[in-house]
Amino acid sequence: MNSENNRALNSVIGALVADAASMGFHWLYDQVAIKTLSNGTPEFHAPNAKDYIDKGYYAHEGKKPGDYSQYGVQMIAMLDAIAKHGQYDEAQYIQAFREWFDMGGKWRGYIDKPTKLTLLNAHALEAEDKPLSNLGADDTQNPAISKLPPLLALHHEDKNLNQLVESAVRVTNNNDAAVAYALASAAILKAALSGKTPIECVHSAKGLSDLTDEAIKRAEERVLKPSSEVATELGMHCGLEASFPVTVHLLLNATSYEASIRENILCGGDNCGRAILLGAVLAACYQGTEQDIPRAWELKVSLPKSLLACQRLLFGK
Repeated sequence: MNSENNRALNSVIGALVADAASMGFHWLYDQVAIKTLSNGTPEFHAPNAKDYIDKGYYAHEGKKPGDYSQYGVQMIAMLDAIAKHGQYDEAQYIQAFREWFDMGGKWRGYIDKPTKLTLLNAHALEAEDKPLSNLGADDTQNPAISKLPPLLALHHEDKNLNQLVESAVRVTNNNDAAVAYALASAAILKAALSGKTPIECVHSAKGLSDLTDEAIKRAEERVLKPSSEVATELGMHCGLEASFPVTVHLLLNATSYEASIRENILCGGDNCGRAILLGAVLAACYQGTEQDIPRAWELKVSLPKSLLACQRLLFGK
C-alpha cells in the first residue's frame, strides 16, 4: 500500500511540475521556433510575447518560470477541495473551483472557454435558484482531465471511481465525449499507480469506448514516428480528440519523465493541457527510479499547501 501511496503522491507532483515546466512555450504552434529558442532544453522557459508573433496565442503575460498555467491551477482546485473535505465531494469541488476562477477569485491569468462557460452556467443556475449540478460547458477540451491526478490519488481503489470521474468532469465539461476521454485517462493513471509501465498503462485503457479505442489506435499506428510529427498530424490544439492520442503516443515512447516532458513541449500547441496526464502517469511509473522527476525541476516549482494535506490523507498522518 505504501508503494501505491508513494506513486499517488508523486503523480500529483509530477503533473504540477510538468505543467509549470511547459508554461513558457504554452500555445506556441511553431515546433521549429520552440526547438531554436530552447536550444534543446525547453522546460521552464520565460514566456515572451515576441516568441508568439504570428506563431501562436500568448496567454501568460506576467508569468515567470515555475508558475502554473490555468490547467495546473484547475488541478490545484481539485487538490484544495479534497484537502479540505478529506475526499471528493462535487459541491466542495465546485466551491474550490469558483474560489480560484470566479469573479474576485485567486487566479490571475488566462481563463479558457470551458471555464468561462462553466462560471456563466453557475451564475445562471443560482439566479434561478436551481442546484449546481452538471454545470460544465458542452466542450471536449483539456480542462476535462486536468482535475484527475488528485482525484485518482485518493480514490483509485474506490469501486465507484468511474462515477466520481464523471461527476468531476461534468463540473467543467458536461459532454459525453469528454467523459469518455476522461475515463480512459483515469484507467491509464490508475494502472500507473498500481506499478505498470507506460505501455501497460495505455493497454489498460483499451475496450472502454470506441472513441478512445480509435484514439489509441491512431497513436499505436504511428508509434515509430517522432511525437512532434504525430502532433502535427493529429493536432496540437486543446481538444481531447487531438491531445489524448498525442499523449498516448508520448507514453508509448517514454524512456524517462524528463525526456518525455521535454518532447511534449517540443510538440508545440497545448503542451500544458497534455502535460497534466503525461506528467502524472510518468511520475507514478518512474517513482523512486533514475527516470523520476528531476529534483532540479521540483525545486523550480512552488507546490501548493494542500499537497501536504493530500500526503497526510494518503499516509494516514
